[in-house]
Amino acid sequence: MTKRNVLILGGYGTFGRHVAEDIAATSEAQVTIAGRNPGKGKPFAETLGVGFRQCDANDSASLRKAVEDAWLVINASGPFKATDYSIPQTCIDAGCHYIDMADGRDYVVNIVQLDEAASNQRVFVCAGASTTPAITSALVAELQPQLGRIRSIQIALNAGNRNQAGVSTIATILSYVGCPVRVWQDGRWRTMRGWSAGEFVEFPPPVGRRRVQLCDVPDLEVFPQHFEVDDVIFKAGVELTILNYAIAAMARLKQICPPLNLPSFARPLVCMSKLFKPFGTLHGGCAVWATDLDGRQKSVALVAHENGPRIPGSPAILLARKLLSGEISNTGAYPCIGFLRLADFAEFLAPFNIFVAHGKNGVWTS
Repeated sequence: MTKRNVLILGGYGTFGRHVAEDIAATSEAQVTIAGRNPGKGKPFAETLGVGFRQCDANDSASLRKAVEDAWLVINASGPFKATDYSIPQTCIDAGCHYIDMADGRDYVVNIVQLDEAASNQRVFVCAGASTTPAITSALVAELQPQLGRIRSIQIALNAGNRNQAGVSTIATILSYVGCPVRVWQDGRWRTMRGWSAGEFVEFPPPVGRRRVQLCDVPDLEVFPQHFEVDDVIFKAGVELTILNYAIAAMARLKQICPPLNLPSFARPLVCMSKLFKPFGTLHGGCAVWATDLDGRQKSVALVAHENGPRIPGSPAILLARKLLSGEISNTGAYPCIGFLRLADFAEFLAPFNIFVAHGKNGVWTS
């Protein structure tokens, strides 16, 4: 069998390295890792026995050269709140499939503007191949058959403090901290502030009670129509409560001084967070609570006893596998909803000590 060329942008980063490790072990793929930093990328590529190609994805000529012989490009380069479509457009022009881990709200929702171009080139383009909305939508879809018409969806995510924090992930969070966020409540749009409405929620064991705050994610935009519900809320946090309050203080500072560029603090914050690594655990989870019109509530979660960073990387890996095997034959451009089932994630993540838990009426039963 002739192997297909798979190029992984940022395949040596916090999440990209997991994607690269898995796809490199796939018999159908010939992997090349690409990125700006050969000092980091090349040694990692050598450990996997794959090639490395220096590429600045923000430079059109460099990107065109990097993707010219690719069958599939997976973008794990971050930051995960992309502002334009130059990278996927370049891949479409080159006639290669494209999977993007970027989960910026507007970016994921508006990827459909590339649908005609992708269809004409007969390539598959997908954005949001990460926890949101790929995994969260699969969690909601798992609950749908168990309930009547769903009225409200509550989603919460919390990461263990001892997991490695990526600069791109922190920059994405800081991009909406203290900023206006549109939220679908009672069948209409209302405006709240990023990282506001903090509360403690009960995740399945061993995660337990954690604090979460409002986040700006694609789910808030696409779930109201996709699942035909009246309420959607998404909140996230980190394990150490004091760090959640620290980010909330930054949100307040952003309100006082709107020009403040909070994402520029991402790298210093990641460096500072290393001082807190001895505290907390590796336990984390992503949970969904769905309530129907009769008031019945059921919940489901992915719970990481360890290896939490494997979760956001899993949608890109599973999509790539399905493309390589021919299981996905769609062409066009899509948000990453409906291509993967919870069963896909459960099977893939179980070897990493990440499992599915179920609940009913606020009580986790498994």
